[in-house]
Amino acid sequence: MYQSITFWDFIFIPFYFIIVIFIAHKIKQSISPSLPEKKYFLNGLIYKIIGGIGICLVYVYYYKDGGDTIWYFISSNTLQSMLMKSPSTYFSILLGNLDLDNLLKYEADMRSVYYYNDFNSFSVVRFTSLISPFGLFLYIPITIILASISYIGIWKLFRLFCQEFPAIHKNMAFAILFIPSVAFWGSGILKDTYTLSATCWMVYSFYKVFIYKKKIVANIIAIIVMSYILISIRPFMLYISLISLILMLTHYYLTTIKSAFIRFISLILILIVFWGGGIFTLVTLGEKAGGSFSTIDGMLEKASVTQQDLSKSYYGENSFNIGTFEPTIKGILGKAPLAINAGLYFPYLWKANNPVMFIAGLENLMLLLLTLYVLLLIIVAIFKIGPRYMLKTLFDHPLVIFSLSYAIPFAFMVGLTTANYGALVRYKIPLIPFYLTSLFIIIHKFNRIDFDKSDKSNSNKIITE
Repeated sequence: MYQSITFWDFIFIPFYFIIVIFIAHKIKQSISPSLPEKKYFLNGLIYKIIGGIGICLVYVYYYKDGGDTIWYFISSNTLQSMLMKSPSTYFSILLGNLDLDNLLKYEADMRSVYYYNDFNSFSVVRFTSLISPFGLFLYIPITIILASISYIGIWKLFRLFCQEFPAIHKNMAFAILFIPSVAFWGSGILKDTYTLSATCWMVYSFYKVFIYKKKIVANIIAIIVMSYILISIRPFMLYISLISLILMLTHYYLTTIKSAFIRFISLILILIVFWGGGIFTLVTLGEKAGGSFSTIDGMLEKASVTQQDLSKSYYGENSFNIGTFEPTIKGILGKAPLAINAGLYFPYLWKANNPVMFIAGLENLMLLLLTLYVLLLIIVAIFKIGPRYMLKTLFDHPLVIFSLSYAIPFAFMVGLTTANYGALVRYKIPLIPFYLTSLFIIIHKFNRIDFDKSDKSNSNKIITE
């Protein structure tokens, strides 16, 4: 068995930790003291690094040197070794050319090249190979570097939410930076680390370009890079992100226009530019992704096959079953309530059979209770103030529009295609920050905002603190 953690890993942990913290401290000094998020910068990074080290230790000593993160690490080192032996082959593979000729050019032991026939999984190998030399080809140092780099996207999202909702910065910090399962599964050498950070960074850059209209060139470049990472690893995440971002921009531009006539004309233009361009982009990206992601029928068929595979009996008590479904639009929509419930709140606390599942169960219980609280507030608002205020509170901010339109379909997809608790806990982490922040924002608005006269109140609050 390949020994992924060696004596040298533990020797270099303090060295890399000190370097990362030193650089982070310099970055922190550039953040204005007046910004409430500044105090979270170092703690959030340290928490994420600890999560990355934790996943290394769990996979090696609990799972006994097994699991995706180990094979990604081994393969990335093997691929990086090709740089000295055959630079042209290395850069060809790095750019995604995974043909048979390149595979045959490997001079290393072929058993250490995993996932080559799976473009999405091998993309993690390609990207991680860029980091391997800086981590001295050691498992934990590479993980520390990856966790630190991926923190950039998460931090940007946190700053964006803090800028829009400074009054609840503590809630935002908890939802984005300090959720245990997100810090754990989103910090190792795994697909989830790349996709979570890329999604957060892309949302931030979209907001900067289309709403703040700042640093447009740099943020457009960031959008392109993050889109490439997502389509390389999990294409469906890019599809959901783009649709949700278009919804967010549509809402924003329509609500900022006061004239009904101009709003109507703008709606037509938005339908042509945003939605027409968005559909064209999605079709183009589908062709780029290829395989089962190139058509809707292909994606539906893959969803059905994946769900059936993950519900096999050999997963034992770790599996759950929302029932089989036909790979059609009608077939999957029939499973929507069960799939969304599974994607948001599974595993339930009483289904936990190990420490990792127990922590996830506690998080899911918190999400469920907060959701029920929001539903209670909505009911109270409808009867006490009227539906107008309720709708205004729920849907009056672009980030809430994005967060809900992203999290709910994402929960639907992972709940539909995942029938194994272990996989579900990992796959769902990108939705948790967005769903949790949206709940906190809605609760804050219901509890704090003053109602105008048209909303039947001038200063009363639904709930006094």
